[in-house]
Amino acid sequence: DIIFFWVARMAFQSRHFTNNRPFKDVLIHGLIRDAQGRKMSKSLGNGIDPMQVIDEYGVDALRFFLTTNSTPGQDMRYIPEKVEASWNFINKIWNASRFVIMNLPEGFSEKDCDLSSLSVYDAWILNKLNRTVEHVTENMEKYEFALVGNELYSFVWDDFCSWYVEMSKSSLNSDDEKARKATQSTLYVCLNEIVRLLHPFMPFVTEQIYLTLPHAQESINLETWPKAISDLPESDLESMERIISAIQKIREVKNANDLKPSAPIHVMLKDLNGNIIPVDAGLSAILAKMAKAEWKDSLEGDLTVETIYSGSLYIPGSELSNPEEEMKKLNAEKERLESEIKRSNGILGNPGFIKNAPEAKVADERRKLDAYQKQYQVIIDRLNVLKK
Repeated sequence: DIIFFWVARMAFQSRHFTNNRPFKDVLIHGLIRDAQGRKMSKSLGNGIDPMQVIDEYGVDALRFFLTTNSTPGQDMRYIPEKVEASWNFINKIWNASRFVIMNLPEGFSEKDCDLSSLSVYDAWILNKLNRTVEHVTENMEKYEFALVGNELYSFVWDDFCSWYVEMSKSSLNSDDEKARKATQSTLYVCLNEIVRLLHPFMPFVTEQIYLTLPHAQESINLETWPKAISDLPESDLESMERIISAIQKIREVKNANDLKPSAPIHVMLKDLNGNIIPVDAGLSAILAKMAKAEWKDSLEGDLTVETIYSGSLYIPGSELSNPEEEMKKLNAEKERLESEIKRSNGILGNPGFIKNAPEAKVADERRKLDAYQKQYQVIIDRLNVLKK
């Protein structure tokens, strides 16, 4: 109905009276249904009063939910838990902004940014930010707001808040003035670009945060759309992702073996080809701080194995206390990898996929299959040792 009564009539009348188009594009979304997929109606009593939702969660949370859960060509279900998740996301951003502002030196301004002495994690988050800006911009131009929402949520919640903010504390508490200034600058640049990327989806909280930051304009609405930062040093994203995966796995292993998070352990890393990854001073410091693990170039004796991103993690069995739990986890990982290998083989065995999918997507799926197969063999080898 709205296409004719609003869109078409505006187009007709604007062309008639001004000889101009009233708008370049019109985005039509599907119906908003209830959580069970039913159309909202008075007879069912399943309508939602948006003002009540706004009173409970705020207008930004509702706006973020509605815009980023809309997929072209499909209806959307109103799910209260997802609105609450949007509210939690906004709280996460707000708390991160407090941390950044609290750690900027007094009188800090945009011209004080110095990205010349970046740590390995500073370079990592800025390169991740560049990727996010590129992907978000590309999908905004296609009106793929659901993809934009996923991209922003992943970068802000996982990469920035959960990982980088924690890593940054080492430099912020350091006596190394150059390292501290580089991290302060990185925090500022990231938050400044995050609020500009999020502004179309949550205008009120992003405006509030922007006004508390050192800023160039009177309002965020006068700012330009973010662009990728030029002249950044190269960052080995794979090595950082591997370390993050190792930290997560070490925490899981400690929990499964009834070890305190602060309990020190030794670890060794190998790549997918079984080559030992030499200790890197910068990455080793991250591993020590966030997982209380000492990274070694070699370890002797019986070693437990865990699959991590793009490699394997080895821990001396003598430092753990639950061999039954290890066997259980290895069998679960074996089943997961078997499922992934079957799925990947099915995709790559489909002639239509090979013919029609972009070359990059086909290459990525082949890379995944190769990684799954190599990790599977590592698990099988360890299970064979335990069964002897």
